[in-house]
Amino acid sequence: MFYGIEQSTDLRDRRTAVKKFASESALRRWIGNGGGELTYSDQESARNWHHTFREGYEMKGRIDRKNRIFSDVGTRDYQRCAADNMAAYIHKFGTHVRSER
Repeated sequence: MFYGIEQSTDLRDRRTAVKKFASESALRRWIGNGGGELTYSDQESARNWHHTFREGYEMKGRIDRKNRIFSDVGTRDYQRCAADNMAAYIHKFGTHVRSER
């Protein structure tokens, strides 16, 4: 199975997205259609100049939801959601897929 992860460089941003893809070509198209944009549309008023990037991974086998990564809640200032933990698991155990750029 192929997974795409869209994540901001801002650790406080809660909009991490993990998407499943059936084929590598669909994943590569998704990666190529985005990435590098500013996380916030009005970065001057948000006082935040972080960017959002897309990465792709191939995972063999099943995801082990009993892994310690899924019990990580982060800290008071940098809390982690379920999507952040899923992205960390895929990043650790998956094989990185390069985009066609």
